[in-house]
Amino acid sequence: MKSNIRNRNVNRGGGCRKGRHVVPLCGHRRSAGVLVILAIALPMLIGIAGLVLDTSILFAAHRNLQSAADAAATTAAMTIYQGGSVSDATAAATTSIQSDNSLPSATVAVNVPPTSGPYAGNASYAQVVVSRKASTFLIQVLGGSSIQTIQATSTAGAQSATAGGALVLLDPNPPGITVNLAPVAPLALTLPPILGGLQVLGLGQLRVNGAVLDNNQWGGVDQNGNAAGSGPAPPYAASGTPLVSLTNVAAQDIRVVGGVDNPNNFSSISSGQPSPLRCNALPVPDPFSSVPAPTTSADSKNVSATNFGGVTVIGLPLLPAKVFNPGVYDWIEIVSGSVTFNPGVYIIRGVNPITHVGLNVIAGTVTANGVMFYITNSTGYSPASGAPDNGDGNASPPLGSGTLIPSVLIASLLGSSYSGLNDPSSPFNGLLFYQRRVDRRPIVLADQTLILGGTLSGTVYSKYGQTIFAACGTYNLKFATGSMLCLNVLQCTLSPSQLMPPAMDVYLVQ
Repeated sequence: MKSNIRNRNVNRGGGCRKGRHVVPLCGHRRSAGVLVILAIALPMLIGIAGLVLDTSILFAAHRNLQSAADAAATTAAMTIYQGGSVSDATAAATTSIQSDNSLPSATVAVNVPPTSGPYAGNASYAQVVVSRKASTFLIQVLGGSSIQTIQATSTAGAQSATAGGALVLLDPNPPGITVNLAPVAPLALTLPPILGGLQVLGLGQLRVNGAVLDNNQWGGVDQNGNAAGSGPAPPYAASGTPLVSLTNVAAQDIRVVGGVDNPNNFSSISSGQPSPLRCNALPVPDPFSSVPAPTTSADSKNVSATNFGGVTVIGLPLLPAKVFNPGVYDWIEIVSGSVTFNPGVYIIRGVNPITHVGLNVIAGTVTANGVMFYITNSTGYSPASGAPDNGDGNASPPLGSGTLIPSVLIASLLGSSYSGLNDPSSPFNGLLFYQRRVDRRPIVLADQTLILGGTLSGTVYSKYGQTIFAACGTYNLKFATGSMLCLNVLQCTLSPSQLMPPAMDVYLVQ
């Protein structure tokens, strides 16, 4: 009896001992504890889940923003490379971010040069900083803001992609002109119309110790034989002898915006190396775009305002050499005899009324070392102000069409010597021929026998003109011209001692 009473007292005390008469109260206590723990931990669990979710959302948003910043930096750097201003680059980058990447509320800042990183201070690079607001969903449970600012920074810039330029073709779409040499008796013929930005005819090889950079957009095929430029049909951006390949071009690099007639016509100047031909490439800027029209203020040492009118020289071999001095000429024609040009700048602003050529060397022996011939179609050109040529800018002249007579004709180099202006302090240093940018007339450097017997060195610059070069031998020459026709007899080598800037490609660097 006492034992039963004791057991009942124990049970009334709420013990949890197992047995026949124990009341199971432990389950209720556990449930209550779990509820308490859950009530305490639930906000923290929700916060952690929100942190994971919102962090993933912000990470994805930042990744997309970084991709957009990379594209914008490449666009900005390309704009700068192509001669645009910082404001142009900013506008292009902003369009890339807000329109092309559908981020209209993003804030875009462009720094040229970059203000931080390994390319800070280098004006060839553009840095883009992009920021925008992003919404979160659960992170505010932990006290965070529901609106977060994310930011991405990217830097891109132009870097060398080829060797320095030795032959640069600047006109993307030359007019369909032909060259009329009929007024010049020794070369009484009309050359065929332009068939390529670079056209090489003849029986030999054109070797270029440097890069060939061709901005022509015309068609053809690329280095793999696929259609390039405006399509596979002619005219071509660069071509060899039509139909039958009797000549070819060998260079360190050959970079063409359009296409070529036959990839086999283009090879490396180094034996055994793979073809350097690359088509569908970016155009290169004019390497002489900043060179002014010659004036006495731009170069008082080499430019003279003295007007000598038009001069024709018909001399005999035993007579003393005719001496020319820098100044302004209506035309210069050398039929025979010996002629010496003293160093300096010769402005030729007209044409011979009979031949319609500005500078015409039919024969004779010419010594013209350390000179620059500036050729313009402005008969009223002013050496004091540079007007009207100084207002041309770099705009393309109208295409036009028809037959053009050359502005310059060097028909004989036998025993002659020509070299460009030699004055490092002059903006015209190294230039031998500089033709007004909007003047499309051809420049012809040739010999009756197509064999050049003299020396010719320096730079030929005629932005929208055509240069015709008939040569055999090695020349310290480089060309920046609208288009070019090379007439090869055996082998012709261009090996300039100073190259023009290389082609550049825009790379994402940071």
